[in-house]
Order: sequence, then structure tokens, then C-alpha cells
Amino acid sequence: MAAVPSADGPGMRARRPKALMRGFALIEMIVVVTIILILAAMLLPVLEAALGSGERVSCLSNLHHLGMAATLYADDYDDRIVPAMLPCPAGGAICWDVTLQPYLRNRQILLCPTDETPRQAPGCICEPHSYGINLALAQVGGYMSSSLCVSQIERPAQTVLWCELNGARYATHGVDYDADGLEKVAISRHGTGANYGFVDGHTRWLQPERTLDPRNLWRP
Repeated sequence: MAAVPSADGPGMRARRPKALMRGFALIEMIVVVTIILILAAMLLPVLEAALGSGERVSCLSNLHHLGMAATLYADDYDDRIVPAMLPCPAGGAICWDVTLQPYLRNRQILLCPTDETPRQAPGCICEPHSYGINLALAQVGGYMSSSLCVSQIERPAQTVLWCELNGARYATHGVDYDADGLEKVAISRHGTGANYGFVDGHTRWLQPERTLDPRNLWRP
């Protein structure tokens, strides 16, 4: 009768290395996957911060282009800040974002990359936009076509002309701080603050309280 190989026979000894190799391969795979997950958890906040920073810079660039367009408009119209609204010959009104299109030539400049609810002002010819104009400068007394001259602004580098709008709550073309405060401003669109454009053309990221203290930047 043929002999039956023992548990410690040559056949079993030949198979053990393969089983051990499979076991080690599985353990190594688990370790690698665990390391990848840990690294991903560590890097995700960094990547999100980098993405947010890029979107904030893109938004600042949009406001810079709006400032350049407003400067060109003022050069063409006797130093006048672009009015928030102009009368339309066919009736109704034309919003500032349409008035500035010959200088912008790009509707995407009107949109912040983080704004999920760009709006159009009701009752006028208007483009979807994320930004609003300071009505204390561009709609003086609440009247259409009524805007200040740049030379009338005592501190152009310390006076807000453009801001980010809270489109999730309001469909508007601008902000009247004396009437509404900061209610219509997207004060925390980029982290703890938002971007602003000033009469002299420069742009800045500011926390909301810094638009009011030590000086109210909304008033000419």
C-alpha cells in the first residue's frame, strides 16, 4: 500500500512558501492603502485651501477688470462714474453691467467662480452678475443716471466702488449701505471675508468690519 505523505512531508513544505507570500502580499496591500488614506486625509484640507485661494484670486481679477472698465468709462464721459442704471430708449432701464460691456467684452468677468447664485436685477436689461456697485456713488439720491464724478471722491483709494453681492437672498444691482448696511453684501464668500474694488481701481480682500472701521469705506 502506498505511503500517505505526512503533514510535514515534502509536498506540504513545497506549498508553504506560496501561502506565506500570499499572506505577506495582502498585509502589504492593506498597509499601502492605509498610508494612502492617511496622506489623503492630511492633504485634502491643503488642496481645498489652495483651490479656495485660486478662486479668490480669480474673483479679485474680475474686480480689477471691472475697475479698469469703470476708469475707461469715466475717461469717455467727463470723469463720471458709471451710473448704476441708465434709461433705455425703448423703455425701462439698463444696468451698469450692460453699460460696461463695450469695455469688458466678456460676460464671465461678471461672475465670481464661487458664486452659486448669480442674479439679475429685476425690471431692467441686465446680465447675471456676482458683483454690485456702490449706490452712494452710482445712484445718488436713488435717481437713474445720477452718479458722482471721480474727482468728487475725496479718498478714491479708500472708497468702495464694487462689492460681492449676496445673490442667495437678493436680486439687485448694487448696495446702499446707509439704507441696508451690509445685508446685501456677500461678506464671507471667501473664507471670513470678501473681495472689494475701489474707486482708484485697486482691489482687496477684507473682512466685513474692515469696511467700516477705522473708516466707513462706503461713503464718498
